[in-house]
Amino acid sequence: MTTPLLADRLGTFAAGLRLSELPEDVVEVARCAIVHNLSVAAAGRPVVAVHDDWARPREVRPGTGARALLSGIELAPADAAFHNGCLLHARAQDDTYFPGLTHVGAATTPAVLALAERRRASLGDVLVALVAGYEVAGAVGVAAAKVSTARGFRASGIYGPFGAAAGAAKMLGLDAAKATHAVSIASSFSAGTNQTWVGGSSEWQLQLGNASRSGLEAATLASFGATGSVDAFEGADGFFAAYVGDAAVADGIGHDLGEVWRTREVTFKAHPVCAILQSPVDAAIELRSGADGSELTAATLRLNPAEAAYPGTDGMPPFTDPGSALMSASYCLGVALEHGLVTADDLNRSAEAHRRDLASRVTLVADADLGPREFVLEAEWSNGHRGSARQPGGRRPGPWSRRELEVQLTALQPEVPGIDLAVLPDIVWGDLEAPAADLVSAMVLG
Repeated sequence: MTTPLLADRLGTFAAGLRLSELPEDVVEVARCAIVHNLSVAAAGRPVVAVHDDWARPREVRPGTGARALLSGIELAPADAAFHNGCLLHARAQDDTYFPGLTHVGAATTPAVLALAERRRASLGDVLVALVAGYEVAGAVGVAAAKVSTARGFRASGIYGPFGAAAGAAKMLGLDAAKATHAVSIASSFSAGTNQTWVGGSSEWQLQLGNASRSGLEAATLASFGATGSVDAFEGADGFFAAYVGDAAVADGIGHDLGEVWRTREVTFKAHPVCAILQSPVDAAIELRSGADGSELTAATLRLNPAEAAYPGTDGMPPFTDPGSALMSASYCLGVALEHGLVTADDLNRSAEAHRRDLASRVTLVADADLGPREFVLEAEWSNGHRGSARQPGGRRPGPWSRRELEVQLTALQPEVPGIDLAVLPDIVWGDLEAPAADLVSAMVLG
């Protein structure tokens, strides 16, 4: 029997997924993910690149589209997916599938919610569509993201459209054949480079909005009969040949879908900084607690060479865009070691002399003895206090529990005037038959 090609494997999996068949812990991660992503979107307005000024000329007749988060402006679903994808990623604090270096949630969630509003779908429908997106994007990204990133492509822009396409296909109720075409078409919609981190532009936000829109459009086009190449991944001029330089990568992907659940490896960010810096910032805040308010004098952060060399990680202020600030190890660690936290406001203040000086006191070192997500942080303060922290190999942060999530919501609430974040868990852990539109309503100011 001939083995189905990769697009077929992915599309067939997405179309056949059923909420009743999902492991309970996988559904729990999906619940936490949607609450976390919407909460950081609510706190994203100070740094978002796409504002209501972009959305208003695209407003559609009430009852015919999907709402923009916060403003409630009603847009065509694809425009809503773009707007909300940018907003979810505005702080770069949305969830991360680290093995695939991809912010899957910020690409998938807006596409799924845009269609859920239009189709009057239930919360249960949204959860299964999100899992479809995480699994499909995760399967493709984990196999190739390291290589494509080394070639200059940004994983979230390249692999995010597959999550959005799979989630949108599920929301549209596409059969296996049309879902396969949706995923295949999405392979032609992938786009984005990492130059944004070193160029100081806002493309890093727009890439997630584009990924969400692209996946939604791919699934919608497939629903109307548009077709994608059957060998979109394996072809000599296809996806993997172009982005990785090796079409054979496709052969090993997707055979374990439904057996290995990549949603379980989705992690959440407590701080508006790069995923590479989450654990070091956690450690910095803890070390700061013993410094009795004294001034940071010097610090050293050692990272795996690949992570130390990730575009933007070695950046130094002043920055022209908050994205460059949140990527900079010296800036984020300097702020955390001096102030005991990093907020979205900090991302817009990198030009201040004191903050530039703080960053100059933090040295970034590439250490070949460290593996992925390992680090060593050493710091000292003016009162003589010294501290060090190490994350050894084998330690991998897992997804939050509902209780951990609610602690984070409490910490984030002061940055979100006008929206009660505590309402989100009540909805998501409530009736699975409740309208998914309730989630969006909770995210509209006033």
